[in-house]
Amino acid sequence: MAKKIKFFLFILIFWVAAFLAWEWWNSFPKVNLVKFAPEEGMKGKLDSILFQAINEYRLPGVSVALVKDGKVVYLNALGYQNLDTKEALTDTTSIPVASVSKIFTALTLANTALSIEKKTSDFLQDSLFKKFPPLSFHQLLEHKSGLEANRSFASLLLGKRNPSLNEWGIEFLEKMEFTQRGDQPMVYSDLNYDLLGFWLEKSREGEFQEQVSAQIFEPAGMDQSRFVKFDDWDSVAITGYQGTFLWKRLAEKQLKLQVYPSPSTGLLTSTQDMSLALIHLLRGDMGNFEEELAWLDDPENAKLLGFQKIRMLDSDWIGHFGGQAGYSSFFFLSKNENTGIFLFFNLKDPEEYRLELSKKLLTQLLQK
Repeated sequence: MAKKIKFFLFILIFWVAAFLAWEWWNSFPKVNLVKFAPEEGMKGKLDSILFQAINEYRLPGVSVALVKDGKVVYLNALGYQNLDTKEALTDTTSIPVASVSKIFTALTLANTALSIEKKTSDFLQDSLFKKFPPLSFHQLLEHKSGLEANRSFASLLLGKRNPSLNEWGIEFLEKMEFTQRGDQPMVYSDLNYDLLGFWLEKSREGEFQEQVSAQIFEPAGMDQSRFVKFDDWDSVAITGYQGTFLWKRLAEKQLKLQVYPSPSTGLLTSTQDMSLALIHLLRGDMGNFEEELAWLDDPENAKLLGFQKIRMLDSDWIGHFGGQAGYSSFFFLSKNENTGIFLFFNLKDPEEYRLELSKKLLTQLLQK
Protein backbone atom coordinates (compact mmCIF):
# COMPACT_ATOMS: atom_id res chain seq x y z
CA MET A 1 0.00 0.00 0.00
CA ALA A 2 2.83 2.39 0.91
CA LYS A 3 4.54 1.66 -2.42
CA LYS A 4 1.34 2.51 -4.31
CA ILE A 5 1.03 5.83 -2.47
CA LYS A 6 4.67 6.68 -3.20
CA PHE A 7 4.20 5.75 -6.84
CA PHE A 8 1.07 7.93 -7.05
CA LEU A 9 2.88 10.86 -5.42
CA PHE A 10 5.79 10.45 -7.82
CA ILE A 11 3.46 10.54 -10.82
CA LEU A 12 1.63 13.57 -9.40
CA ILE A 13 4.89 15.46 -8.77
CA PHE A 14 6.12 14.55 -12.25
CA TRP A 15 2.98 15.88 -13.93
CA VAL A 16 2.98 19.07 -11.85
CA ALA A 17 6.63 19.67 -12.75
CA ALA A 18 5.90 18.94 -16.42
CA PHE A 19 2.94 21.33 -16.37
CA LEU A 20 5.00 24.12 -14.81
CA ALA A 21 7.81 23.57 -17.29
CA TRP A 22 5.38 23.65 -20.21
CA GLU A 23 3.68 26.78 -18.90
CA TRP A 24 7.02 28.51 -18.32
CA TRP A 25 8.19 27.66 -21.83
CA ASN A 26 4.96 28.91 -23.43
CA SER A 27 4.53 32.10 -21.40
CA PHE A 28 6.13 35.50 -21.14
CA PRO A 29 7.70 37.27 -18.18
CA LYS A 30 6.17 40.30 -16.53
CA VAL A 31 6.61 43.43 -18.62
CA ASN A 32 9.06 46.03 -17.36
CA LEU A 33 9.61 49.32 -19.15
CA VAL A 34 12.84 51.25 -18.78
CA LYS A 35 12.76 54.10 -16.33
CA PHE A 36 12.02 57.49 -17.80
CA ALA A 37 12.06 61.14 -16.86
CA PRO A 38 8.42 62.29 -16.98
CA GLU A 39 7.45 65.60 -18.51
CA GLU A 40 6.37 68.48 -16.32
CA GLY A 41 2.70 69.12 -15.68
CA MET A 42 -0.40 66.99 -16.02
CA LYS A 43 0.82 64.85 -18.93
CA GLY A 44 3.91 63.79 -17.02
CA LYS A 45 1.84 62.83 -13.98
CA LEU A 46 -0.56 60.75 -16.11
CA ASP A 47 2.37 59.11 -17.93
CA SER A 48 3.85 58.15 -14.56
CA ILE A 49 0.58 56.47 -13.53
CA LEU A 50 0.63 54.35 -16.71
CA PHE A 51 4.27 53.35 -16.27
CA GLN A 52 3.55 52.34 -12.71
CA ALA A 53 0.45 50.40 -13.81
CA ILE A 54 2.41 48.29 -16.29
CA ASN A 55 4.70 47.17 -13.47
CA GLU A 56 2.00 46.89 -10.80
CA TYR A 57 -0.70 45.18 -12.86
CA ARG A 58 1.59 43.17 -15.23
CA LEU A 59 0.08 44.85 -18.31
CA PRO A 60 1.59 43.94 -21.71
CA GLY A 61 0.29 47.22 -23.13
CA VAL A 62 -2.08 49.99 -22.07
CA SER A 63 -3.70 52.89 -23.91
CA VAL A 64 -5.80 55.78 -22.59
CA ALA A 65 -7.91 58.63 -23.91
CA LEU A 66 -9.15 61.37 -21.59
CA VAL A 67 -11.64 63.98 -22.74
CA LYS A 68 -12.63 67.06 -20.75
CA ASP A 69 -14.71 70.12 -21.67
CA GLY A 70 -15.08 68.94 -25.25
CA LYS A 71 -11.38 68.39 -25.93
CA VAL A 72 -8.95 65.47 -25.86
CA VAL A 73 -6.64 66.36 -22.98
CA TYR A 74 -4.64 63.14 -22.90
CA LEU A 75 -4.02 60.43 -25.50
CA ASN A 76 -1.27 57.90 -25.01
CA ALA A 77 -0.26 54.24 -25.30
CA LEU A 78 2.59 52.36 -23.62
CA GLY A 79 3.92 48.83 -23.76
CA TYR A 80 3.49 46.22 -26.46
CA GLN A 81 0.77 44.84 -28.67
CA ASN A 82 2.82 41.65 -28.97
CA LEU A 83 5.30 40.41 -26.37
CA ASP A 84 7.03 38.11 -28.85
CA THR A 85 7.79 40.71 -31.53
CA LYS A 86 7.90 43.66 -29.07
CA GLU A 87 5.80 45.71 -31.50
CA ALA A 88 4.68 48.83 -29.67
CA LEU A 89 1.07 49.52 -28.78
CA THR A 90 -0.02 52.93 -30.11
CA ASP A 91 -3.16 55.05 -29.93
CA THR A 92 -3.98 54.02 -33.51
CA THR A 93 -3.46 50.26 -33.01
CA SER A 94 -6.57 48.29 -33.99
CA ILE A 95 -7.96 46.88 -30.75
CA PRO A 96 -10.98 44.69 -29.86
CA VAL A 97 -13.11 46.35 -27.18
CA ALA A 98 -15.53 43.47 -26.53
CA SER A 99 -18.80 44.64 -24.92
CA VAL A 100 -18.10 48.34 -25.46
CA SER A 101 -19.40 47.36 -28.91
CA LYS A 102 -22.92 47.35 -27.49
CA ILE A 103 -22.94 51.15 -27.17
CA PHE A 104 -22.48 51.55 -30.92
CA THR A 105 -25.06 48.88 -31.71
CA ALA A 106 -27.51 50.78 -29.47
CA LEU A 107 -26.75 54.07 -31.27
CA THR A 108 -27.30 52.38 -34.66
CA LEU A 109 -30.60 50.93 -33.47
CA ALA A 110 -31.68 54.39 -32.30
CA ASN A 111 -30.77 55.93 -35.66
CA THR A 112 -32.75 53.29 -37.53
CA ALA A 113 -35.75 53.44 -35.17
CA LEU A 114 -35.92 57.22 -35.58
CA SER A 115 -36.01 56.89 -39.36
CA ILE A 116 -38.95 54.47 -39.22
CA GLU A 117 -40.65 56.24 -36.29
CA LYS A 118 -40.37 53.49 -33.69
CA LYS A 119 -40.11 53.98 -29.94
CA THR A 120 -38.08 52.03 -27.38
CA SER A 121 -41.29 50.40 -26.17
CA ASP A 122 -42.16 49.18 -29.68
CA PHE A 123 -41.74 45.51 -30.48
CA LEU A 124 -39.75 43.55 -33.01
CA GLN A 125 -42.55 43.08 -35.52
CA ASP A 126 -41.52 40.97 -38.46
CA SER A 127 -42.62 37.64 -39.88
CA LEU A 128 -39.23 36.25 -38.86
CA PHE A 129 -40.13 36.77 -35.20
CA LYS A 130 -43.64 35.28 -35.31
CA LYS A 131 -42.83 32.41 -32.90
CA PHE A 132 -41.50 34.83 -30.29
CA PRO A 133 -43.65 36.62 -27.73
CA PRO A 134 -43.49 40.42 -28.13
CA LEU A 135 -39.99 41.72 -27.37
CA SER A 136 -39.49 45.45 -27.03
CA PHE A 137 -36.32 47.31 -27.94
CA HIS A 138 -36.16 48.45 -24.32
CA GLN A 139 -36.16 44.86 -23.03
CA LEU A 140 -33.35 43.82 -25.36
CA LEU A 141 -31.24 46.92 -24.70
CA GLU A 142 -31.52 46.38 -20.94
CA HIS A 143 -31.05 42.57 -20.99
CA LYS A 144 -34.57 42.08 -19.63
CA SER A 145 -35.87 39.93 -22.47
CA GLY A 146 -35.44 36.59 -20.72
CA LEU A 147 -32.97 35.48 -23.39
CA GLU A 148 -29.80 33.95 -22.06
CA ALA A 149 -27.01 31.80 -23.45
CA ASN A 150 -27.16 28.16 -22.41
CA ARG A 151 -25.96 24.76 -23.53
CA SER A 152 -29.04 24.07 -25.60
CA PHE A 153 -28.44 27.23 -27.57
CA ALA A 154 -24.75 26.49 -27.98
CA SER A 155 -25.64 23.10 -29.42
CA LEU A 156 -27.58 24.82 -32.21
CA LEU A 157 -24.35 26.02 -33.71
CA LEU A 158 -22.43 22.74 -33.51
CA GLY A 159 -21.14 21.81 -36.91
CA LYS A 160 -21.39 25.40 -38.15
CA ARG A 161 -18.21 27.19 -37.17
CA ASN A 162 -18.05 30.98 -37.36
CA PRO A 163 -21.54 31.60 -38.78
CA SER A 164 -22.43 34.94 -40.32
CA LEU A 165 -24.87 37.15 -38.44
CA ASN A 166 -27.55 36.31 -40.99
CA GLU A 167 -26.97 32.54 -40.71
CA TRP A 168 -26.91 32.73 -36.94
CA GLY A 169 -30.13 34.76 -36.76
CA ILE A 170 -32.11 32.47 -39.04
CA GLU A 171 -30.97 29.35 -37.17
CA PHE A 172 -31.59 30.99 -33.82
CA LEU A 173 -35.18 31.89 -34.71
CA GLU A 174 -35.87 28.45 -36.16
CA LYS A 175 -34.58 26.40 -33.25
CA MET A 176 -34.67 28.53 -30.12
CA GLU A 177 -37.56 27.79 -27.76
CA PHE A 178 -38.66 30.98 -26.04
CA THR A 179 -41.96 31.49 -24.24
CA GLN A 180 -41.36 34.14 -21.56
CA ARG A 181 -43.41 37.32 -21.64
CA GLY A 182 -43.14 40.72 -20.03
CA ASP A 183 -40.15 42.30 -18.36
CA GLN A 184 -37.80 39.72 -16.87
CA PRO A 185 -35.10 40.22 -14.23
CA MET A 186 -31.92 41.49 -15.83
CA VAL A 187 -29.81 38.61 -17.18
CA TYR A 188 -26.77 39.93 -19.02
CA SER A 189 -26.51 38.12 -22.35
CA ASP A 190 -24.90 38.91 -25.70
CA LEU A 191 -27.92 37.29 -27.38
CA ASN A 192 -29.93 40.49 -26.87
CA TYR A 193 -27.57 42.61 -28.95
CA ASP A 194 -26.80 39.97 -31.56
CA LEU A 195 -30.55 39.67 -32.09
CA LEU A 196 -30.85 43.47 -32.44
CA GLY A 197 -28.05 43.42 -35.02
CA PHE A 198 -29.83 40.69 -36.94
CA TRP A 199 -33.06 42.72 -36.86
CA LEU A 200 -31.17 45.75 -38.22
CA GLU A 201 -29.93 43.72 -41.17
CA LYS A 202 -33.44 42.53 -41.95
CA SER A 203 -35.24 45.83 -41.34
CA ARG A 204 -32.92 47.92 -43.51
CA GLU A 205 -31.84 45.22 -45.98
CA GLY A 206 -28.18 46.06 -45.52
CA GLU A 207 -25.28 44.43 -43.74
CA PHE A 208 -25.03 45.37 -40.09
CA GLN A 209 -21.45 46.63 -40.20
CA GLU A 210 -22.21 48.85 -43.20
CA GLN A 211 -25.13 50.43 -41.34
CA VAL A 212 -23.00 51.18 -38.28
CA SER A 213 -20.30 52.73 -40.46
CA ALA A 214 -22.71 54.93 -42.42
CA GLN A 215 -24.90 56.00 -39.48
CA ILE A 216 -22.41 56.27 -36.60
CA PHE A 217 -18.72 55.92 -37.44
CA GLU A 218 -18.55 58.16 -40.51
CA PRO A 219 -20.49 61.10 -38.96
CA ALA A 220 -18.23 60.88 -35.90
CA GLY A 221 -15.03 60.75 -37.97
CA MET A 222 -14.19 57.30 -36.58
CA ASP A 223 -12.44 55.99 -39.67
CA GLN A 224 -10.42 53.37 -37.74
CA SER A 225 -13.52 51.55 -36.44
CA ARG A 226 -15.38 48.57 -37.86
CA PHE A 227 -17.24 45.46 -36.80
CA VAL A 228 -14.95 42.65 -37.86
CA LYS A 229 -16.06 39.96 -40.29
CA PHE A 230 -14.61 36.46 -40.26
CA ASP A 231 -12.67 36.94 -43.48
CA ASP A 232 -10.75 39.94 -42.10
CA TRP A 233 -10.17 38.58 -38.59
CA ASP A 234 -6.52 37.94 -39.52
CA SER A 235 -6.05 41.71 -39.62
CA VAL A 236 -6.27 41.74 -35.81
CA ALA A 237 -2.58 42.00 -35.01
CA ILE A 238 -2.74 42.71 -31.29
CA THR A 239 -2.30 39.72 -28.99
CA GLY A 240 -4.31 39.18 -25.83
CA TYR A 241 -2.86 37.70 -22.64
CA GLN A 242 -3.87 36.28 -19.28
CA GLY A 243 -2.01 35.53 -16.07
CA THR A 244 -0.65 32.01 -15.59
CA PHE A 245 -0.27 29.75 -12.59
CA LEU A 246 3.32 30.90 -12.40
CA TRP A 247 3.95 34.22 -10.67
CA LYS A 248 4.37 37.18 -13.02
CA ARG A 249 4.09 35.12 -16.22
CA LEU A 250 1.65 35.80 -19.08
CA ALA A 251 0.20 33.45 -21.70
CA GLU A 252 -1.63 34.26 -24.93
CA LYS A 253 -5.41 34.37 -24.74
CA GLN A 254 -7.01 35.26 -28.06
CA LEU A 255 -10.55 36.43 -28.69
CA LYS A 256 -12.93 34.06 -30.49
CA LEU A 257 -16.27 35.45 -31.60
CA GLN A 258 -19.38 33.33 -31.91
CA VAL A 259 -20.91 35.36 -34.73
CA TYR A 260 -19.35 37.47 -37.52
CA PRO A 261 -19.89 40.37 -37.34
CA SER A 262 -20.87 40.34 -33.67
CA PRO A 263 -23.08 43.32 -32.67
CA SER A 264 -22.45 42.48 -29.00
CA THR A 265 -18.66 42.08 -28.90
CA GLY A 266 -17.10 42.43 -32.35
CA LEU A 267 -15.97 46.07 -32.60
CA LEU A 268 -12.40 46.77 -33.70
CA THR A 269 -11.43 50.36 -33.09
CA SER A 270 -8.55 52.49 -31.80
CA THR A 271 -7.94 54.60 -28.73
CA GLN A 272 -7.90 57.64 -30.98
CA ASP A 273 -11.36 56.82 -32.35
CA MET A 274 -12.68 56.22 -28.85
CA SER A 275 -11.60 59.74 -27.90
CA LEU A 276 -13.77 61.06 -30.76
CA ALA A 277 -16.72 58.98 -29.58
CA LEU A 278 -16.39 60.43 -26.08
CA ILE A 279 -16.37 63.98 -27.46
CA HIS A 280 -19.57 63.41 -29.45
CA LEU A 281 -21.37 61.72 -26.57
CA LEU A 282 -20.41 64.42 -24.07
CA ARG A 283 -21.66 67.18 -26.37
CA GLY A 284 -25.20 65.85 -25.97
CA ASP A 285 -27.65 68.09 -27.83
CA MET A 286 -24.76 69.82 -29.60
CA GLY A 287 -23.17 66.61 -30.87
CA ASN A 288 -23.74 64.26 -33.78
CA PHE A 289 -25.80 61.86 -31.68
CA GLU A 290 -28.34 64.28 -30.20
CA GLU A 291 -31.42 62.48 -31.54
CA GLU A 292 -30.04 58.99 -30.89
CA LEU A 293 -29.26 59.85 -27.27
CA ALA A 294 -32.73 61.30 -26.80
CA TRP A 295 -34.25 58.04 -28.12
CA LEU A 296 -32.10 56.02 -25.72
CA ASP A 297 -32.77 58.27 -22.73
CA ASP A 298 -34.28 56.52 -19.73
CA PRO A 299 -35.26 59.27 -17.22
CA GLU A 300 -36.59 56.73 -14.73
CA ASN A 301 -33.08 55.35 -14.15
CA ALA A 302 -31.14 58.50 -15.10
CA LYS A 303 -29.14 56.60 -17.70
CA LEU A 304 -29.03 55.75 -21.38
CA LEU A 305 -30.40 52.43 -22.64
CA GLY A 306 -27.54 50.25 -23.80
CA PHE A 307 -25.14 51.98 -21.41
CA GLN A 308 -24.07 50.78 -17.98
CA LYS A 309 -24.18 53.12 -15.00
CA ILE A 310 -21.63 53.25 -12.18
CA ARG A 311 -20.77 55.52 -9.28
CA MET A 312 -17.16 56.72 -9.38
CA LEU A 313 -15.37 59.58 -7.59
CA ASP A 314 -18.66 60.90 -6.15
CA SER A 315 -20.26 61.25 -9.60
CA ASP A 316 -22.50 59.17 -11.86
CA TRP A 317 -20.82 57.77 -14.97
CA ILE A 318 -22.40 56.00 -17.93
CA GLY A 319 -20.67 53.82 -20.48
CA HIS A 320 -19.65 50.18 -20.69
CA PHE A 321 -17.11 47.64 -19.49
CA GLY A 322 -15.54 45.43 -22.13
CA GLY A 323 -13.79 42.22 -21.19
CA GLN A 324 -13.25 39.08 -23.20
CA ALA A 325 -10.42 36.57 -23.55
CA GLY A 326 -7.17 38.51 -23.12
CA TYR A 327 -8.55 42.03 -23.62
CA SER A 328 -10.07 44.57 -21.22
CA SER A 329 -11.61 47.97 -21.90
CA PHE A 330 -13.40 50.71 -20.00
CA PHE A 331 -15.48 53.45 -21.68
CA PHE A 332 -17.31 55.88 -19.39
CA LEU A 333 -18.34 59.53 -19.29
CA SER A 334 -19.84 61.90 -16.75
CA LYS A 335 -22.04 64.87 -17.62
CA ASN A 336 -21.46 66.39 -14.18
CA GLU A 337 -17.70 66.31 -14.65
CA ASN A 338 -17.94 66.97 -18.42
CA THR A 339 -15.27 64.28 -18.65
CA GLY A 340 -14.85 60.94 -20.37
CA ILE A 341 -12.29 58.15 -20.23
CA PHE A 342 -11.40 55.23 -22.45
CA LEU A 343 -8.93 52.69 -21.11
CA PHE A 344 -7.67 49.54 -22.82
CA PHE A 345 -5.11 46.87 -22.05
CA ASN A 346 -4.41 43.51 -23.68
CA LEU A 347 -4.71 41.44 -20.52
CA LYS A 348 -7.63 39.56 -19.01
CA ASP A 349 -8.83 41.57 -16.03
CA PRO A 350 -10.05 39.30 -13.22
CA GLU A 351 -9.21 41.83 -10.50
CA GLU A 352 -10.93 44.85 -12.08
CA TYR A 353 -7.61 46.61 -12.63
CA ARG A 354 -9.24 48.80 -15.28
CA LEU A 355 -11.59 50.35 -12.71
CA GLU A 356 -8.80 51.02 -10.21
CA LEU A 357 -6.49 52.41 -12.90
CA SER A 358 -9.28 54.61 -14.26
CA LYS A 359 -9.88 56.03 -10.79
CA LYS A 360 -6.18 56.88 -10.43
CA LEU A 361 -6.10 58.65 -13.80
CA LEU A 362 -9.32 60.58 -13.20
CA THR A 363 -8.32 61.52 -9.67
CA GLN A 364 -5.18 63.11 -11.08
CA LEU A 365 -7.02 64.80 -13.94
CA LEU A 366 -9.85 66.14 -11.78
CA GLN A 367 -7.63 66.72 -8.74
CA LYS A 368 -9.96 64.81 -6.45
